[in-house]
Amino acid sequence: MKIMEEARAACKNPIKISWKNVKFEVEVKQTEEEVTATGQQFRRQMIVKDCSGYAAPGIATYIMGSSGAGKTSLLNILSDRVALINKAKLSGEVVFNDQIPINQDTFARYAAYVMQDDILFSHFTCLEALTFSARLRLTTSIEEQDKLVEKIIKELGLFHVKDSQIGSVHRKVLSGGERKRTSIGVELVSDPSLIMLDEPTSGLDSFKARSICKLLHDLARKKGKTIVATIHQPSSEAFFYFDRVILMADGYTCFQGDAAESLDYFRSCKFVVPKRCNPSDFFMKALDIKYPKQQDDIEKLERLNRAYRFQIEKRNDVENKMIKLELPQDYVAGQASYRAPVSVQLEQLMYRSWILAQREPRISRAKLIQTLVVVAFLCPTFWQLNKFANCDVGSVQSNASFNLYDFCV
Repeated sequence: MKIMEEARAACKNPIKISWKNVKFEVEVKQTEEEVTATGQQFRRQMIVKDCSGYAAPGIATYIMGSSGAGKTSLLNILSDRVALINKAKLSGEVVFNDQIPINQDTFARYAAYVMQDDILFSHFTCLEALTFSARLRLTTSIEEQDKLVEKIIKELGLFHVKDSQIGSVHRKVLSGGERKRTSIGVELVSDPSLIMLDEPTSGLDSFKARSICKLLHDLARKKGKTIVATIHQPSSEAFFYFDRVILMADGYTCFQGDAAESLDYFRSCKFVVPKRCNPSDFFMKALDIKYPKQQDDIEKLERLNRAYRFQIEKRNDVENKMIKLELPQDYVAGQASYRAPVSVQLEQLMYRSWILAQREPRISRAKLIQTLVVVAFLCPTFWQLNKFANCDVGSVQSNASFNLYDFCV
């Protein structure tokens, strides 16, 4: 609770996100063997199964689990990024500070989402990428925006590469860690109270992954941010910076609480925990479920769910209710998230196009040649069109379809 009090003082609008009885079900196509056995082309599959929990300001919360456990699906549900297509069904409640329902407007106002794959304009420098984001998201003066961008660059340790182009997959410039920090910086310019990240350490070596986890830990503790991230199998040094963990298996929540208590919990559930092991390595092995499920997998899930219901679920619900946060000062129900005016958006998009034309002249030349070729083909189609002012329907159709034979005749 001391961390919570410090977070409230450090953050302008401290945000707690909580979810209750979240279920997500989709329709999947069956294999030929399953179709033969059941006589049906599709079957219903539950991805997230009755999950409840919370993430509080000042605390870095990580959702862990083996592949297919449902951790990314849960993160997407919490950020309102799930597309309900193909007869998908979503139920449950997700709210900010126990009162504000999650939607695209409220999420854009108080939260940010950093995707696993860095989608950045490759020809921008780090400074230009953060400035571009600030111009589109903020309505303060340009001087204040520039000061904020410089401050974020220094805090993220990007000052030495601020004038380097970001680069792309085919043209490497920045390292993986620098690209990831740039992606985080692009979101930080709007000063979000909640930051969600999908696999922020994916593709990084253990040292860079540790630096990203330390950065997120500092954002939570020093800035009062609420951090929620999915992660697959971090190193033991990276795990040191975890405050809370949510462990998932087969769509169920199997543990939720302090990271330091997680191994003791599994020992209490009669799991054999090796000495001096990397906790994440143990979790991947303990929570691994083979598909199709075998009898030992079913028994393991039953044991984990039974222990969670009796030891963790009620305690977690009590802790969630004890954390009371007021509504943000600038919250107005139904009000859209703020953004720059249309004139500023057009100006910034034109500036980005100009940067592309300057730093990638081959693309500009290709576009110019493409335009000239299209003009060369279209000019004969509409040349001296007034000759056919009294033509019949067939002539018009031939002209519209660019029939050169009819044109020459």
